[in-house]
Amino acid sequence: MSLNGMHGYCQCFFAAGCELGPIFESKLIVVEDYCKMTERQSSFLLFSMFRQFALNLRRPTESPTKLIGEAFDEEKVLSGLEGNAHFMTIRDTSMLRLQLAFIFWNESDMISLLKILEPYPMQDQFVARLHNRLTFVGLSAFALCHKKDCGSFKELGEKCLGHFKFLSKSGSVNAQPVHTFLKAMKNPSRDAFKKAIEACAEVNFVNLEAIANERYGAFLKAHNDEVAFKECITAAYFLYQDWGAHAKALELSKQHDFLEGSRRQKAR
Repeated sequence: MSLNGMHGYCQCFFAAGCELGPIFESKLIVVEDYCKMTERQSSFLLFSMFRQFALNLRRPTESPTKLIGEAFDEEKVLSGLEGNAHFMTIRDTSMLRLQLAFIFWNESDMISLLKILEPYPMQDQFVARLHNRLTFVGLSAFALCHKKDCGSFKELGEKCLGHFKFLSKSGSVNAQPVHTFLKAMKNPSRDAFKKAIEACAEVNFVNLEAIANERYGAFLKAHNDEVAFKECITAAYFLYQDWGAHAKALELSKQHDFLEGSRRQKAR
């Protein structure tokens, strides 16, 4: 079994917003068993944290932004690591947790995780891992850079934006939706968010389309456009379900009473 190949597969799976569910998790369990059998402890930790990430999105938990559950316990794992193993593992856990913090909109966790990830280089031997890290570092940085003591995040966001701008100009289909979403978070407007949502939908990045709809909804709510706000949140609600992020969809339904009994306006 090629563990590097499986690592790349998982990173691409998350980046593309492929459907989460028991089938994907069962594949991870097979890989975890192989890692235990062959005594590949670092790889075992990596795939178990991937499974916990997926579980946090699918199943309700008290702390959805923490990687603690049946598959992985971040605090316990990190306490037993030293040196480079600790340095690399905290990078991997923090980038997954930052995605969860952005999705479940936990600003305090976003701030602390950005500070952890800020020193890491803008390069990575695994392209898909870099893609996922810089996507959510950039989105979170632009979302928070206006807050007190978070001004340095703007430069971080600009670096991520530049990365995806270069790739988009080079013809990367995967980079273009991220680039437009980053621009919307940097300079929010109706037009910018609509372009981001359309770009995500065009390549069927259901995960980013759901998140972009929710962020656009928050923008509309702040501008007192209640009708459009409800439309965006409703769209996000069904897209999260399409992705398999049922815990997030449930959270939205608890936050917004109008989602009860809601129906899709159009099929995908």
